[in-house]
Amino acid sequence: MDLSSYLIYISIGLLTGFLSGMFGIGGGSVRIPLLTLAGMPLLTAFGTNMFAIPFSSGVGAYVQKDNINWKVVRSFTIGAVLGIVLATFLVGIFSSKILAALFFFAAILTIIGLYIKDISPRLYESIKPTALTALSLGFLSNFIIGLRGGSGGTLFPPVLKAMHVEMHQAIATSLFTGFFSSFAALIIYFIRGDIQLLPAFVIAFTGVVGSFLGSKLSIRTESRLLKIGLSIIVFVLACVVVQKEFF
Repeated sequence: MDLSSYLIYISIGLLTGFLSGMFGIGGGSVRIPLLTLAGMPLLTAFGTNMFAIPFSSGVGAYVQKDNINWKVVRSFTIGAVLGIVLATFLVGIFSSKILAALFFFAAILTIIGLYIKDISPRLYESIKPTALTALSLGFLSNFIIGLRGGSGGTLFPPVLKAMHVEMHQAIATSLFTGFFSSFAALIIYFIRGDIQLLPAFVIAFTGVVGSFLGSKLSIRTESRLLKIGLSIIVFVLACVVVQKEFF
């Protein structure tokens, strides 16, 4: 890589790490569009993204460990790991256009999940935070997101919010679950050779720094602002992916 490539990947790592810690996302919803804009093929961007997620999510989860909701995290994490393993085995068989469409669909689900209490109070009240619900929604979230190369972090906070988990707890729990689910998927991507190791190491290292700073700020930020910020970021970058693939 030349100097300009290093600077691009350092910037991507810092930005996506910060957003991961700030909003509880794995970072793929931001990292994948930026990697593709930098010229990386979509499937390679998926694998390179997955390499960075355990580092940034692990740091974010540690910083926000006091906010982790231990009542739902075990079942949610088991479901998420199962979902992403299945999705990662299937991800290579779909075209990039289908994956881009799934990416956009996941962005819409993210926004709906964050505001489901306002959109449909009856549906919100019908969702109970039981172990079976956590297991099922963890699986479904990570299967959808795993098909487009993510770790589930994009959907985790809104799904947990829909399960009556407070926003700061949803972010911390998402980071904890994202660490384990992304590590499981990383093994499969690594075996298939879908990771560019040098960019991945640069992004992972700088992502740790960004995640630490973002997590510190997240703890001090009002829940309402976290929801608004996450909604805007995910939607805009999903539009970028769609525009790049279809237009």
